[in-house]
Amino acid sequence: MGRTPCCDKANVKKGPWSPEEDAKLKDYIEKHGTGGNWITLPKRVGLTRCGKSCRLRWLNYLRPNIKHGEFSDSEDKIICTLFASIGS
Repeated sequence: MGRTPCCDKANVKKGPWSPEEDAKLKDYIEKHGTGGNWITLPKRVGLTRCGKSCRLRWLNYLRPNIKHGEFSDSEDKIICTLFASIGS
């Protein structure tokens, strides 16, 4: 007796996301927002992904305010100052 599965594992696509899947997810969230149920979102969008996969894709790659790349000079200085005073 465990928890019910979040999705039908036999029919869920795994592996890398295609640009088309990214576009579908991004368009849907821009129109409808992230409030609501991530488990039912893939069916509403037309994706064969798990709700958790959609949520993680949005949070880690597609969000407009996410920052990728190197730290800025000011961020580097803050890190070095905190490391010198606090340690690792």
